[in-house]
Amino acid sequence: MQDSKQSNLPALLGELKQARHRQILVLCGSQQWGIAQYKAIIGDNTALALSSHAQFEEAIWPQHLHQILGQEFQFVCYDGYSGVIPNKLAAAAGTVQAGGLLVLILPELNSLSQWCDPALDKWLSEGETPSSSPFLMRLTKLITQSPVWLISEQADSYLPEHYIASTQSLDLAPQASLVSNIVEHFSHKVAAPVLLSADRGRGKSAALGLIAAHEKTKKIVICAQQRRAVQNSFKHLALELGLCEPSVQQNNLHNLTYMPPDAVLAARPNIDMLMIDEAAVIPVPILKQLLTCCPKVIFASTLVGYEGNGRGYTLRFQNHLQTHYPNYISRHLEAPIRYASDDPLENHMRLLFALDSEHDAPSQILPTAVQYQPITRVDLLNDETLLRQVFALLVLAHYQTSVNDLRQLLDSPSNRLFIAKHAQHLVGVCLMSIEGDLNEALAVQIASGARRPAGHMMAQQLCQLQGDTDFVTHAGARIVRIAIAPTAQHQGIGRALIGFAMQQLRDQVSYFGSSFGAQEKLLRFWQKLGFEPVKLGYKKDKSSGEFAVLVIHRDTPLNISAIRAQFKSQLFFDLPDLYQDLPWQLVYTLCRTLPPCEFKQSTLRQLAYVAKKTATQQQIAPLLYDVIMTQPSILSALINISKMRLILLLLQRHQPKELVSELKIESKKQLQLVFQQLLSEVYAEITITKRPN
Repeated sequence: MQDSKQSNLPALLGELKQARHRQILVLCGSQQWGIAQYKAIIGDNTALALSSHAQFEEAIWPQHLHQILGQEFQFVCYDGYSGVIPNKLAAAAGTVQAGGLLVLILPELNSLSQWCDPALDKWLSEGETPSSSPFLMRLTKLITQSPVWLISEQADSYLPEHYIASTQSLDLAPQASLVSNIVEHFSHKVAAPVLLSADRGRGKSAALGLIAAHEKTKKIVICAQQRRAVQNSFKHLALELGLCEPSVQQNNLHNLTYMPPDAVLAARPNIDMLMIDEAAVIPVPILKQLLTCCPKVIFASTLVGYEGNGRGYTLRFQNHLQTHYPNYISRHLEAPIRYASDDPLENHMRLLFALDSEHDAPSQILPTAVQYQPITRVDLLNDETLLRQVFALLVLAHYQTSVNDLRQLLDSPSNRLFIAKHAQHLVGVCLMSIEGDLNEALAVQIASGARRPAGHMMAQQLCQLQGDTDFVTHAGARIVRIAIAPTAQHQGIGRALIGFAMQQLRDQVSYFGSSFGAQEKLLRFWQKLGFEPVKLGYKKDKSSGEFAVLVIHRDTPLNISAIRAQFKSQLFFDLPDLYQDLPWQLVYTLCRTLPPCEFKQSTLRQLAYVAKKTATQQQIAPLLYDVIMTQPSILSALINISKMRLILLLLQRHQPKELVSELKIESKKQLQLVFQQLLSEVYAEITITKRPN
């Protein structure tokens, strides 16, 4: 090593390796200098470098994290000049082995807050040109205050004389105990699912391989979205059974077979056990389906990681298991295996990305004592405790929250944040994004489909429904996330917080909206607040497995009646095909507030005539469809079984033989009687309420 600033680095690395710890080394200076320093550090050792610099020959700049996951290196370099992307940086840290070093190349710390980070564009919308990054300002402060190793090109450097840590031997006893416990659990006649959780580096995937080895006579499928994610499970199965470790292209080893989730659901193989690794990144509806594929199922997931945060997933999925599989067991791996406890790199990453933020809410909430207030990005920057509490609550609200969301929270100028506090405890967060307010020329291009500028998701979708540029030229507020502490839910705090946030922004925007995975209970919540559905997505969201529904608050000077009428026609058109498998309760909730039309006189005459005679199904069905299409709110007056039958038979066009148990129809005669009963109920409702002609 040529640079005297690195003179004691080899000795430090030797001490680090002896302690089985990992560390971060920040190289502050020009990009060329940082790359040269890194190359001098690694020498001829095999390493991983992440950079988009054209002259950094050995480096890669992967578009997907799975391209580097499952690998380990003594030296890993992250070139911050290529853009500080939290997900990518955290993933790079995850590939550093015990005794290894994560080298982070950055500009000098005193210039970092004003540095033009090329990644900042990812968190900006069209028309935004911020001069600074609160995320990088926080990064500067944390690096300055933390015991990181640092070498500067121009300023003072910090490398300790020695790295002193107690030597810890590798303790595999907790992992072995967990494996034995799960094997014993599945030995019972009545099997129940297992929920296995751990932070990264705890040997979770290895435990799955060891379980497969213990059950070597059983047929087992291991499931994950990427084959590379389960390589460690195959590796430990091979080690335990004395076999050659398979390549990542090999999907079978002894009794273990890899299959992605959709392949498992399509094939439904005859197996003895199903393992799902990194379950938190698989949509919960798919996880529920996987539960039905095999009586013995293990759901394993990382609680703190770069793919997303598993805390919210664990809480949500546990509720489902508690309801349907009360004998399930939950197990957790605490101590790290890949490196020793109290690992400096892990501690730095947790601090930097607030990965271990825990939400602390009082057990009892008095709604009248809750206070509501707006919070700025500067408030978050100056109050680390508040930032960590806000992020922890957002993590609980959405199990796909990743470390990228922390930077978005701090660096997006369009963000507007509002909180609910109870006795100094944070109990609610409402995150909004200001959209629209673009010029007319750009709005016309958006309406024609010629332009799709960054951000402004809701405004652009509304504009493109009917070419109405008002939704782009006027400002709107999209409610991105509403998160209420579990102990504070079902007490009206969420409704009050949204109401407070809307009141604060009412003079600044022309409309309010939100977009979320369509669920019956969730949609009802928004409808009670005055929001109406205006668009249902055409593809299921990969995160939730649900169609996204876009809702707009009815109190707006803009013309939403036209797009609501269009949504009504589109929904009825697509229900028999695209949305045929939507739960009927959700279909009813989508329909119940759709705009009504006046009945045609001919329809009323035909209804009165058919209702007074013994009519056939062929006479009744199209008439009922016409009535519901004209005034969907009639569904609200029917009893539940009638609602269900009308929706499943007429709107979604299911065949009675497909849903015998739900419809309670077992013959053609019964089907005829059902249609006559539905006609009687609908006709009675129209007659009683005397709807206008």
